Amino acid sequence: MRKLLAVVMVLALVLCMVAGSAFASVEKPKVGITVMVMNNPFFVAMVDAVRDEVTKLGGELLVVDGNMDVQKQTAGVEDMLRQKIDFLLFNPVDSDAGEASVKMAKAAGIPVICLDADSKGPRDMFIVSDNTLAGELCGQYTAERLKGKGNVVIINGNPVSSTRMRYEGAKKVLAGYPDIKIVSEQNGEGLLERGMAVMENILQAQPKIDAVIGINDPMGLGALNAIEAAGREKEMFVCGVDGSPDALAAIIAGNGFAMSAAQEPARVGRMGVEYGMKFLKGEKIDKTEIFVPVKTVTAENAKEFHW
Repeated sequence: MRKLLAVVMVLALVLCMVAGSAFASVEKPKVGITVMVMNNPFFVAMVDAVRDEVTKLGGELLVVDGNMDVQKQTAGVEDMLRQKIDFLLFNPVDSDAGEASVKMAKAAGIPVICLDADSKGPRDMFIVSDNTLAGELCGQYTAERLKGKGNVVIINGNPVSSTRMRYEGAKKVLAGYPDIKIVSEQNGEGLLERGMAVMENILQAQPKIDAVIGINDPMGLGALNAIEAAGREKEMFVCGVDGSPDALAAIIAGNGFAMSAAQEPARVGRMGVEYGMKFLKGEKIDKTEIFVPVKTVTAENAKEFHW
């Protein structure tokens, strides 16, 4: 009887310790976030919003810049797990290669919420802008402004779900216009500098271009820099995706950047923390994907839009 009582007391103590630890995590969570690259204002806005929310909770935020390097990002996730984060907000450099990080986190019992780009593996939640719609909005604006006829360039990005969805959305719309020809597709790797470099090559190879679709704003702005340097800004217009401050400024200036399918990165980041806390509290969550709406921003409404 005494042995049984002792066992019961030990189990009760262990349960209290576990409960106390869980309660501490809920009260002051240690959150990890990694994004594909931090020199993109979209991800800066997302991380800043996450930091604000974690600060309000009295918690701690660990940030890893993936720097477009799968190995660096994976090592960063491993380091955050060693520091015992309570949940991981994950924006993978590569959606397929991200599976290793997701599996590591889940093996450690950590909830994983993918933000903006999905990952293979048993992640718990995916919160993302409606990227298919973003691509469709770019395609539709381009087709309508060209009146259904012209030569279009697409500056694509890295192999992540968000990029693929935007690309497929734009291509689907443009395919409905037989007199619109996609004369070149290049990978700008999501970066302004690479967008500029690939556009320089495209301009040399293509004598007639009517429009450029950048799968994100930095690549679109990089393309615009190349177009201006070549003195061909009057020949074509540029579209992008994000609604970034720099893109809005370019749209308002009227220098050739005509439209952006605008996202809300801060809202995505806040929702990531919200659902991470729900997982920590053991709340029942019926959905595994949330799509945040996007909108067309042009010169007509650019001054009113902000992240």
